[in-house]
Amino acid sequence: MYGPAQLGFYVLGVTVVGLASTLARFGMEISIVRFVAAYRAEGNPSKVRGTIMLSLWVSLALSLALSSLTFLGAGFLANEVFDKPSLESIFRVISLSIPFVTVMNMVLWTTQGFQTVKYATYVREVSQPLISLGLIVIFYFLGSQVLGAVVAYVISMAAGSALGLYYLIRIFPGLLDRNLRPEFEGRVFFGVSVPILVTTVTEYVNAWITIALAGALLTGEEVGIYSAAARTATLAGVVYIAFDGIFTPLISDLHRRGLLEELDYLYKEVSRWIFTSGLIVFSVLSLLSRDILAVFGEDFVAGWMVLVIIAASQLFSSSIGATNRVLSMTGHQNVVMLATVGAAATALVGSATLIPFYGILGAAWATAASVVLSNAIALAAIYRRMNLWPYSAQYLKSIAAGLLAASVVGLARWLIPVSNNILSILTFTLLFVAVFGAMLFALGLNSSDRQFLRAFWTAVRQKMRPGG
Repeated sequence: MYGPAQLGFYVLGVTVVGLASTLARFGMEISIVRFVAAYRAEGNPSKVRGTIMLSLWVSLALSLALSSLTFLGAGFLANEVFDKPSLESIFRVISLSIPFVTVMNMVLWTTQGFQTVKYATYVREVSQPLISLGLIVIFYFLGSQVLGAVVAYVISMAAGSALGLYYLIRIFPGLLDRNLRPEFEGRVFFGVSVPILVTTVTEYVNAWITIALAGALLTGEEVGIYSAAARTATLAGVVYIAFDGIFTPLISDLHRRGLLEELDYLYKEVSRWIFTSGLIVFSVLSLLSRDILAVFGEDFVAGWMVLVIIAASQLFSSSIGATNRVLSMTGHQNVVMLATVGAAATALVGSATLIPFYGILGAAWATAASVVLSNAIALAAIYRRMNLWPYSAQYLKSIAAGLLAASVVGLARWLIPVSNNILSILTFTLLFVAVFGAMLFALGLNSSDRQFLRAFWTAVRQKMRPGG
């Protein structure tokens, strides 16, 4: 629909919004899950209400201030920072989305403190993207090009924030109950939030610094190709996000009650499920990298190696499972902060050194190195400080299944070449998943695997029933 250059401009705008929203949340997204879960376990709705109100008012005020600064500084960013004057109008329009993005994310994180991820999934993964996509198509046929996509982004985020607030009130009606006096524990709350703010900002910088430097050192077309490949590669981490929403409040609850053996068991099992799911995504992305990028347009196929390199680093991240979240939710957030700072420094130095010589491949290697470093530090820290370790012999079953499935798909592609990209992706993805699943069953499932599959199948059947 849009060429690499226009996609590059859009991505730079979203990058600025993402950084501003991260700053506005002030590290409260993890704190809100931790403290809402803890206060609910204590049966203290006053503290729950106070914590939610505090986080929403502070994040809203900061987001409005940063939105204003971005709007007023759009010319400086476009001309002085990125040396691309055509970005000015994009920055001005997209700056309006900062309060909506911030509020949407804060309320969805808050709902996860009530030990449910369905509302976050409905809004963040379904409703908001669909609204944005529908509006992008409409604006495209009206001839507005990339600026129409930016307007679609703003409107979809406004809708997402409204939906998020609706679901939060639905979960916790006490938020609007004036008879429920809120109790604020700002010192404790922000004592946890500040290190997480540094961590979150650094994680964001770590994820986007290569795009920012690429925007300054490369052409808009190269930025678009790199961004499409890099963002596609992060699909390997989507499964982690799904498990993270469920696991995060449980960590706080188990640790607060001193149930460390249960925490250790759950940590190992969840980490293995995350790795197994991530291995499927990584294998499909790697085997079908050219076909997948061709969906964006033939020009984007040049970024296939970028996709593979970054997806491999995301696989390592998946292999350590919920390590970072366990550290953050058990009082070791400073370790995560130091790990992410070190990773960001690696991304910055690596990008500045490699991009001028190797272009988008240099950006990919810098990003991959930073991801591996931060996760390696977290892995060492959780073993040393908490005597926890995610890996077990069960990982070998997933690896064996993945190798066999990849071999079958590779042979099938050689014997039966499929010229249509979409058909190739669908056919060989289904083949990989089928062989992978059959191999796992052949190797044997343990009790927790069977319990997980029963729960998953029960949830699917409930959703398929009328009114489910």
